[in-house]
Order: sequence, then C-alpha cells, then structure tokens
Amino acid sequence: MRLAGSACRPAPPPAPGLCSGTMRFRIPPLPRRLLAGLGAALVAGVLALGGCAQLRSALRMQDSRLAAVPAGTYRLDPEHCSVVFSVDHLGFSRPIMRFDRVQATLRWPPGGAAEARVEARVRTDSVDTNVPLLDQELRSPAMLDSARHPYLLLRARGWHPSSARRGDVAGLLVLGRERVPLVLHVRFNGYGVDPVTGVATLGFSARGSFSRDQLGLKAWPGLVGDTVHLRIEAEFLAARPGPQAGS
Repeated sequence: MRLAGSACRPAPPPAPGLCSGTMRFRIPPLPRRLLAGLGAALVAGVLALGGCAQLRSALRMQDSRLAAVPAGTYRLDPEHCSVVFSVDHLGFSRPIMRFDRVQATLRWPPGGAAEARVEARVRTDSVDTNVPLLDQELRSPAMLDSARHPYLLLRARGWHPSSARRGDVAGLLVLGRERVPLVLHVRFNGYGVDPVTGVATLGFSARGSFSRDQLGLKAWPGLVGDTVHLRIEAEFLAARPGPQAGS
C-alpha cells in the first residue's frame, strides 16, 4: 500500500563543513604580517642559539693544567663556595648540612701545587641543617660551642697527584684545643678568566672524612654516626691590590 505524499525524496546535501558525519573546519589564511613576524622570530631564535653556543665555548676555556696557575694569592669567592657535610642518622639516612659563612685564602707559590697552602675559617654559628631546633643544638656547648669557638679552622698544604687533575692534600681541622688530621681528595676544575667578571679564577672540588669524636663533638652517641663526610666546592679569585673584604 502506498500513502499519498510518502514518495521517497532524495536526501538534502550535507551542510557546508560536514561530510559523512565528520566535522571539518576551514582555517583562514594567516595575515602576511603575522607570517613575517613568525619568520623573524624563527631567525632570531636560530641566531640566539648560535650566540649561546659561542657563550658556552667561552665558558669552557679553562686551562686544566695545574702548571698554568700563576703564582700569587687567591681569595675564596663567597658567592661560589659551599661547605657541606653529612652524618649517619640511625642507619636510615645521611642528612646533608652546611656552613653558610666561610673565608679562605689560597697561596700559590712559584713552586706550584706541591707547595700551595690554603687556610679557611668557617663560622660555627652559620651551621644550617634546615631544622632550626637542630641548628641551636649544634651551636650549643654540647657540640660546636659557637660562643667559645666562633671558628672552625681548616689548614691544608701540599699536593700528592693521583692523575693530571686529581690529588690528595693533607689537612688539619682545628676547633678550640682539638685538632684532627684529614686527607682531602681534590679535583682541580681549571684556571682561567671568568668571562662575566673578568677576574682570574681557579676552582676545586674536594671530599674527605673525619671523626667527630676526635674533634670533641661527642653528643648523641649511637644515634648519630661518628664519621663526618665533608664536601667542598670552591672558586678562588686572584687577589687585587689593597685591603680585602673579610680579611
């Protein structure tokens, strides 16, 4: 049976932007000015990368030979120095602590590294564990006793090479009347002129360890380990004529 008006009619054409149920979008062409701006930005980025490569090259012009270091006196750069240490805590971890205020002088004689000497003064009240209560305990008479012993001294001299850039240096830690010898395992990072400051600079990384009990730091036996693991990162600047800050 056929109903009037029910004759099949062809389906209407799809609306613009539609095809077989899939949405299509027309992206208008970008303005020429925008394209030109993007091109300029791309060129600038490439040039900047080239400039960065040149800067990286300049920053890597340090001389890795110890013999390249001129004789003279060098002062520690306080902005590029860190003295950190760690001790065992109940076998669970080795928390890392630091001293925030350090002064040091490096004397480099004509004889070179074998005759070089360094003396550092570390402010004991600058100990920083990131735990204020622990900082107070470390500064107390039971430990560093910062009121009586404002400085921890480190004296080191000599150079016993193990490779072209590595060697051992004999050191001595002094806190009040206590004296503890230690050996620093040192890496010479290089010598050169800092391209930012224009100052002759040389850098070292050092590691060592010592007994805190021998240094008179006897609190918390059994809870805190006896061996103190020390790490130093230091840059020294060629001393300029005239009085030195912090000297």
